Amino acid sequence: MNLWPLRITGTKKPPYRTKVSIRASWLADMGFVYDAPVWAIPQKESFTLTLSEPAEDSGGKLIHVGREGEKLALTLNFAKNFVIPGLVAGDFLAASYEYGLITARKLPPAQKYYVIGTQNHSAFLQLSGKWLDDAGFLPETVITALPEPGRIRLYLWNNAIAEYTEVVKLARASKRQILQPKRNQSITILDLDAYELNRAGFEPGDLCGVHYEYGRIRLFNPDLQRLDF
Repeated sequence: MNLWPLRITGTKKPPYRTKVSIRASWLADMGFVYDAPVWAIPQKESFTLTLSEPAEDSGGKLIHVGREGEKLALTLNFAKNFVIPGLVAGDFLAASYEYGLITARKLPPAQKYYVIGTQNHSAFLQLSGKWLDDAGFLPETVITALPEPGRIRLYLWNNAIAEYTEVVKLARASKRQILQPKRNQSITILDLDAYELNRAGFEPGDLCGVHYEYGRIRLFNPDLQRLDF
């Protein structure tokens, strides 16, 4: 099953509007080409988007595939005549897609969501962005990764050389991995490979949620999540 993370957004000033937009390279491959008619049908905490003309008494509404710059975009606006119970601005959704059909369902709360990719035919995930800096995961800092079923916990360690030996001992004793973020131009990145991902049960194509605070990051599989940090 193909999955893609979406987020519902809302305006902060009147007129207040809530919407969800899909801007992805796979839209055209799935038949969602420019100006194609799409029938949106609301359900509890979810909705479906189908390539079709309106169906009588379906409770949905007709939208069309548009463009944002040079990219295809499929935008669903919420309104009084199109309400989806249980969804509000800020919610994340998992969009599963196949030819002519997109189904989106509400995901557990998180600060971010990623899709597990591949590198050398194995599971691979690259975290990137200013949020890593905000959490203290700066380039050349030392991090220990603790994979467990359904999640991976990342801890920031003091990068003092005198303490590096202690980090190595801790990692060996608890079967943790030692990681270090890197800088790509002005962006901080942190790579996780198949060793950590497979031990946590992640596979290519899975969604990965992120909770973070200073010094700690928790990655979790929303279908296998554990609520404790």
